[in-house]
Amino acid sequence: MVLHRLRSGLIYSQDFAEYLELKRNEEAIGHPGEVIHLDYVRCSQGELSGQEWCQLSWVSGAQAPTEQRHQIGGIEVYIHKQAMRGLKNRLLHFDGTNVVVKS
Repeated sequence: MVLHRLRSGLIYSQDFAEYLELKRNEEAIGHPGEVIHLDYVRCSQGELSGQEWCQLSWVSGAQAPTEQRHQIGGIEVYIHKQAMRGLKNRLLHFDGTNVVVKS
């Protein structure tokens, strides 16, 4: 598995970068002026306590500050600073079916 690291500490696999590129290529035409938004969720209570995952959506480029945009592979991705703190030293990987977050 080929891994990459952003200056912020986020680690991602080449498989995840390729998944992002595929998602962008398939969906970008329906999202002019928008960038991919990566959000991170970690449950601390309830049935899902201890589980973590990321969600991908699209957000207007005007709402995504440039200092919170990152290059994952060749794709520009907006990651809010709070999500980035949660993802520090964690691995994002696409296993062929799902995006997984590994500690």
